[in-house]
Amino acid sequence: MRSPYMTRLGLAAVLLAAAVAACSGGNEDDTHIIDPPDAGDAGDASTPDAGLDAGDSGPGEDGGTDAGDDGGTDAGPEDGGSDAGTDAGSDAGTDAGPPPGTVTIPNELSGYGLFTGTPAGGDFKPVEGNLPYELTTPLFSDYSLKSRTLYIPAGKAALYSADAVLDLPVGTIITKTFAFPADFREPTKNVRPLETRVLVRQPQPVGWVAYPYVWNDALTEATLASGGKVFKDFSFIDEQGVTKKLDYLVPQRNQCQKCHHVVDEQDNQHLLPIGVKARYLNREHTYGVQPVNQLQHLASLGKLEGLPPAAQVPRAPDAFNAGEADLTQRARTYLDINCAHCHNPKAQPGITSRLFLDIKTTDEFSLGYCKRPGSAGGGVGGEFDIVPGSHDTSILWFRMHTEVSGKMMPEIGRALRHEAGAQLIADWIDAMPPRSCK
Repeated sequence: MRSPYMTRLGLAAVLLAAAVAACSGGNEDDTHIIDPPDAGDAGDASTPDAGLDAGDSGPGEDGGTDAGDDGGTDAGPEDGGSDAGTDAGSDAGTDAGPPPGTVTIPNELSGYGLFTGTPAGGDFKPVEGNLPYELTTPLFSDYSLKSRTLYIPAGKAALYSADAVLDLPVGTIITKTFAFPADFREPTKNVRPLETRVLVRQPQPVGWVAYPYVWNDALTEATLASGGKVFKDFSFIDEQGVTKKLDYLVPQRNQCQKCHHVVDEQDNQHLLPIGVKARYLNREHTYGVQPVNQLQHLASLGKLEGLPPAAQVPRAPDAFNAGEADLTQRARTYLDINCAHCHNPKAQPGITSRLFLDIKTTDEFSLGYCKRPGSAGGGVGGEFDIVPGSHDTSILWFRMHTEVSGKMMPEIGRALRHEAGAQLIADWIDAMPPRSCK
């Protein structure tokens, strides 16, 4: 397991997060209220995982863990209170200010008070109360190493869900930092963070909002980049010693809605984290000295309510560990974390294509077996989404394998092929009993 660029992260008091990517529509001047958390180390001598298990299949997104000491005070950002000032020039008379729990959105990442140190100094780590976490299978993002954290405000808790994203309270902040070592054969050396994406849950009617922060060349600060950024001709050496080059995209805020959304009964889109689901958080992480199940740790800290006995909590396997599950389970898990945030019955791409890749779908046609695509167009590798027994005539595999813009999936979030992921899906399709699709 690779170590992240966050050295000796002070694991402190809670768990979870998500991810996910970080952008979304919204006003530039989101003015809210936040008190900086305690910048002290939580006393956790361990180094959190960078989120890259078997090639970081990774976005998004985002399970959390409380890394604090069990009896301690949540030192993270306080709830923004209501500043009920009087507006003398308003016909209404009184300006009630922002709703309680509203979080200030700073121009610099350091303004959240969620981290101490800098990547430049080698001491960049979350403060007590901002909790590192890992996923059983993370979402793939061009091989980047990812460090995820979750902050849940003092006195609040998430609500457990067996299937959906955990119901995280107003004031929750999820971060995901994307970084690359110069050479993946030495993944802890010369690590360069490019961006940190932040998801914030504001009071209704705003809800979840996403913000991208880009690190400066000196690696001393990350600054809000609502318009995104492209790192042209960014390169690194992969695990096989091959130089990879890409135009790395930091998404614009409004691009995050593309992946992080659900559609309600009124056809309105709402931003939502991706990875903070029980099945992806159901794994151990080292807090202090001993490894602890992330969900159980969160519950023990009073940050998760309704957690059932361990045997009743679902778990997604590591998609690249054949010892954890069979080929079908691992392939379906990979599709669930990488594709199902769009390809499900409550997201626009799923509604349009009728291709549902979430783990709950069992109908073969909805999974793509001998199904013609709804909107793929020509030149995408075949006539059917999945041709059982033949990966190289299946559109699903082709769009995962290609690096041609406009044909590859996902449409944003990657420029490079995930070799291990594409091979996993090829093996799964080829293992199906052959079928003639007409």
